[in-house]
Amino acid sequence: MDINKVLATGEKVAYRPRLHWVAYLNLAKLIRNCTTTIFLSDRRFYYRHGLLRRTTHEMVIGKIETIDVKETLMGRIFGYGRVYLAGIGAGEIVMHYVKHPFELQRQIRSVQ
Repeated sequence: MDINKVLATGEKVAYRPRLHWVAYLNLAKLIRNCTTTIFLSDRRFYYRHGLLRRTTHEMVIGKIETIDVKETLMGRIFGYGRVYLAGIGAGEIVMHYVKHPFELQRQIRSVQ
């Protein structure tokens, strides 16, 4: 996906997290993850996934309250994890199989 279609005027991408290869091991996950777009800009966090049923989550950077990272033993070995973003009045965004999840956490904190 061309993320320039999603960016607002003057908005700049600060970081593009990637999904780990483990996320592509079964067909359903493969389709979902191939249609996933994630980016962190200087204004917001954007997460969209799905082919037939598309789900989009956006969270303004200033509204992000907590960033939780969970890693299983396999995740620690192979470098992937689950990232939870909770926002003030914005609910929660859960992303599975994020490659280098602590780098995403660090990048979000650096933009805030």
